[in-house]
Parts: sequence; C-alpha cells; structure tokens
Amino acid sequence: MKKIPLPIQTIYADLVQVVHDADPGGSTYVKKQGKIEYIYGKRMLGDSQISEFIGRADDPKIQGRAESYRNAQAASRDRRKILGALKSAGLTTPLPQVGRILEVIADAGLFADGQGILIGTAAYQSMDALVGMFLPSTAMMTGDIDVATATLALRAKTEGDTMDKILQRADKTFQPIGSIDRKAWPWRFKNDQGFLVELLMPVKKRNDESTAKLRAIGAGAMRLQQLEWLIKDPVRAVVLYGAGVPIRVPDPARFAVHKLMISGKRRGDSIKYQKDLAQAAAICEALSQTNPGHLAAMFDDARKRGKRGWADPINAACKQIGFKLDETGAHRAS
Repeated sequence: MKKIPLPIQTIYADLVQVVHDADPGGSTYVKKQGKIEYIYGKRMLGDSQISEFIGRADDPKIQGRAESYRNAQAASRDRRKILGALKSAGLTTPLPQVGRILEVIADAGLFADGQGILIGTAAYQSMDALVGMFLPSTAMMTGDIDVATATLALRAKTEGDTMDKILQRADKTFQPIGSIDRKAWPWRFKNDQGFLVELLMPVKKRNDESTAKLRAIGAGAMRLQQLEWLIKDPVRAVVLYGAGVPIRVPDPARFAVHKLMISGKRRGDSIKYQKDLAQAAAICEALSQTNPGHLAAMFDDARKRGKRGWADPINAACKQIGFKLDETGAHRAS
C-alpha cells in the first residue's frame, strides 16, 4: 500500500468539514397562487427531482433564503471540482448506485451527529483518507449498505419521512422485506436488482427483542452483539459522490478489530469471511504505519472485554492473516 500525500489528506480533511456544514441548494422558481407569488426550490436528489417550498416572494427574509439556496448550489459546484481532484489522486469512489443511496440517506439527516452510522463494506470504501493509505480495492465490492444506530430515536429531519420513502428517492423499486414474524417491523429493504439496505442496532440487555422498532422512520433494526463497541466514538467522513455525501463511520481501528472478531462467525459464507479478513488486514497494515499506538489501544480494549467472544476470535483471525503487533503497536509478520 502507498501513503496518501499529505496535501491530499489536507484537502480531504477540509472537504469533510465543508460537506458536513453545507446546506442543500438548487435553482429557484416562482409559482403564483391567486394574487400571491411563492418561491420554490428545485434540485436533483438520487434518482428524483425534489421541489421544496421556500416562502412568499414578497417577503425580504424569504428572498434572502432563496438567495442562500442558489448560493448553496454554486458552492456544490465548487465542491464537485474538489471531489474531481481527489478522485484523480486515487481516493476511492463508490459505484453510482451506492452513491445515490447514501446520498438520499444523508439528505434525510440519518447520518447527522447523534443519528446513524454507516458500517460494513460501504464504510470501508470511505476510509482510505482516514487511515492515510490507499486501501486495496479487492475487498470493496458490495451489494448492500448497513446503517447502525445506537438509539431508538433515529429519525429523519422531515417529520413523517419513512425509510422506504427515503430509499425510493434513489430507486423507486426499493421495498421492505417482510419477516416470518408478521409483527416485526421491516429492517431490510431491497430493490429490483437485489441491492440491500439493512438497519442494525446493538443488543444492550438480555431481554432485548431481536428486532427493535424505529418508530420515527417506520422501520425496524436487527439487534447484534458487539455492535455497540464498534460504533462507539464514530468519525465524520465524506463519500466521493456528487458534491460530497456527509457520513459517519466507525473509528477505522475499531472497524478492523471488529472485522477480525466477527469473521469467524461467517465461515459458512466464504465470500463474506474472506472480505472481512481482507478489510481487517488492509486497515491493520495501514494503521500500523500511520497510527500504531491507537490501533494497539483498540486491540487491547477489545481483548480485555472477554476471552471467548472477544480475545479468542481476534487472535485466531490475526493468525489467519499473519498479523501481529509488537509492544509499540507496529506490525510484524507472525
């Protein structure tokens, strides 16, 4: 693996800040109702054109909002140029389908601070700048997107916006997948090409039901063991699609250690098993060069939490990929 040049890392870090603070923008038009004129905004989102009410055209405050809306569109064009430079430098870009889906989820506010966290392969695709190395693409293909939430209060920024409505802005064929338990709320959504979006949540108590209810978005979330550890202290990132998609992902060191920990559970699915190991190996190799102390701290933290479900599978997976940390956190072949 090659290190990402410092100027590229700096540009990316600045872009993260800008994208997470940016407002959506587009063109405006006036529509008359009776004798009163109203201003509307218009923009493309996913696979849909969105029309947004701004307010009365004769209100100076509304005129200011309309100008800000148009200025935001101009700013998004500038960001696209920056994204183009980062892509040319070799940073990872998602497949268009993945980008569209992440864009509509982010636009709905589900990746905002305190909300959802992107995990799985789609998160790995956004980590090369975070670890300072060009990660190998061999473990980047994905047919699903996993969104985790630490709280039942996950909600869209628009009242009444449900998960299926949000996803249908990217692809109108998205539908919830029913469960054997008809009372369970859908936590998986699939389009006609078989692409999946799944909602996940940590198990916090022994009597937690297998499927949680995210009432605000009309969906469920499958509860998983050890997910709480993975999504603690997430970091901001940007998907290099469109004008930049603001997301939150797990700390890369946690991500790698978690992949090692769960890989043994997926031996029955050789593709997922090999992908888990490949992603963990790549990030461990990168961080052992760019941030070895932090990587070692995450290994120590996970191993101290238990033997059977934590230390043993981590150690077994490390042996499988030939990875070992010395006392400084640097990597050496085992």
